[in-house]
Amino acid sequence: LSDCIDVSRAIEHNLDREETDFSLEVTSAGATEPLVLGRQYLKNIGRKLAVKTADESFEGNLTEATPERIVLEWKSRENKSIGKGKTTVNKRMEIAITDIKEAKVKLKF
Repeated sequence: LSDCIDVSRAIEHNLDREETDFSLEVTSAGATEPLVLGRQYLKNIGRKLAVKTADESFEGNLTEATPERIVLEWKSRENKSIGKGKTTVNKRMEIAITDIKEAKVKLKF
């Protein structure tokens, strides 16, 4: 991260904002690329993922990963079964690796 900051500052100081307005983004290579290998899921256990299947999209914390499936967990606000208001519910979804069309790590800034 400190290397990215140093590179960003070095480049930014050599560009003239008065001449041209610009935006500079420095990220790790492949940080926004979809996960494609089983070992990538294992490496990202504990991180937040956005997963798309043919029918649905899910966003949650990756809590388990095997060569066959992954498990996402998240909290959701749902209407109470009795009375007014909402309650927080823990959700859990097992998704087969073969059903995943795209999975990306959601980066925190």
